[in-house]
Amino acid sequence: MPLEIEVWDDTIQEKLTQDNSFLTQVADVSSDNIINGTIVHLPQAGDPSAVVKNRTQVPATPKRRTDGQVLYLIDEYTTDPVYIPNAETVELSYDKRRSVLDQDVQNLSEEVAEGMLTNFIVSPTGDNATLPTTSILETAGAPVDSGLAGSTGKRKAYAIGDLQKLRNFLIKQKAWNEGMMNVLLTPDAATQMFPAESAITATYMAAVTEAERRSGIMYKCQGFNIFVRSSVYNLAEDKSFKAYGSVVAPTDCEGIFAWNKNMLEKAIGQTKAFEDIGSPTMYGDVYSFLVRVGGRARRKNFEGLVILKQAASA
Repeated sequence: MPLEIEVWDDTIQEKLTQDNSFLTQVADVSSDNIINGTIVHLPQAGDPSAVVKNRTQVPATPKRRTDGQVLYLIDEYTTDPVYIPNAETVELSYDKRRSVLDQDVQNLSEEVAEGMLTNFIVSPTGDNATLPTTSILETAGAPVDSGLAGSTGKRKAYAIGDLQKLRNFLIKQKAWNEGMMNVLLTPDAATQMFPAESAITATYMAAVTEAERRSGIMYKCQGFNIFVRSSVYNLAEDKSFKAYGSVVAPTDCEGIFAWNKNMLEKAIGQTKAFEDIGSPTMYGDVYSFLVRVGGRARRKNFEGLVILKQAASA
């Protein structure tokens, strides 16, 4: 029986944000900014005109504003084709096809989310391609065991005060807009900031409406909508970002990030399910999926995005 292709296309799109709800708090690209379906350009306004108080010299000299642009690519993610022998569609007591395809869509969703998190801090296209280290702050709490698998030693715990630190940083960047601010925590960060035995934790949870909770928001604190994900970033001692899936060094530390919804952007393009039913050479069915998606910080120097690295503790 063939797939309902349109249904699976919709399922892929839905899973991309359902399993990674923080992506709903990233602005969508304007279709006018997509070039040839593969590159997105973000216009960057030049310096504003100077303001003179009580001007005495006229005529004033007109100046032309020079604008720039930031580019990012729309990446293509594809799953390896999966083969389901005809015998397994007939003899098994469960729907093998549904089980396999659900698992592949979930894995695809995970890869896309990690790709997007990478694109937000490292853009391989154009100048100003990496988040500056000045936008990477560090925790300052009491010593706790490192929660990053593969690392060793003590780290400085996350604390509510760190959220205030992130807030102040973004306000000084002129990147703070009420109702648009978000933080993505790791499970350890959430546990340390919002311990279950703390009465104030219930207050932060109660501030979230039922509709917001269904959309993935766990807490509200210091003006941020707070999401939790199994992992966010892995950073080396020198604040460089480690690739997802890379070997964790003993001195590596995890990191979380805060952002302004209007200062990050995502472009979700084509999603497609492929099938070859009753393949005469495979004696069964073959399926695969494709997703095209990209993203970046909207501003040239990554304003509106800040990382909090869990600092090493002696």
